[in-house]
Amino acid sequence: MFLLPCRLYAQEFTQNFRALSAIYVEVGGNSDVYSINYDRVIYQREKFKTAVRVGLGTNLFFLEDDAGVYPVVPLEVMAMVGNRRKHFEGGLGYTRRLTDDPDLMQSMYFARLGFRYQVPRGGLLVRVAFTPFISPDPNSRTPGVGLIPRFGLSVGKSFR
Repeated sequence: MFLLPCRLYAQEFTQNFRALSAIYVEVGGNSDVYSINYDRVIYQREKFKTAVRVGLGTNLFFLEDDAGVYPVVPLEVMAMVGNRRKHFEGGLGYTRRLTDDPDLMQSMYFARLGFRYQVPRGGLLVRVAFTPFISPDPNSRTPGVGLIPRFGLSVGKSFR
């Protein structure tokens, strides 16, 4: 009997992401115009995953009486359910507008319901979601609790 060196290869049929981090740009969504975001998968088990997100964006207004440009910081906790690359995504978060203008909502809470495409080993990331804001800040433009329906589109890259 001869012993020959050889390598064996097997296909990997895991549902887990190897690329746990992602950087992406979101248009609309949790910032009025856009935000640059980082998220990290912190738990995964078979088809279920949980992630946290932090971003930095801006809020541009083009009307004469609006405050102009100021930073916006979205924070979010997300849950994902799906196979390999395709996941349904839900989340709850908080967005803070860093402005002194008393007429603008500064604290906003939001929900996310959408779809996430992410290559498990790293690469393309695309997200599409319905992201309504709920703001408890009363102001002259939105007396009482404000509910603002929003949509977001994200494109970026996941990596290890």
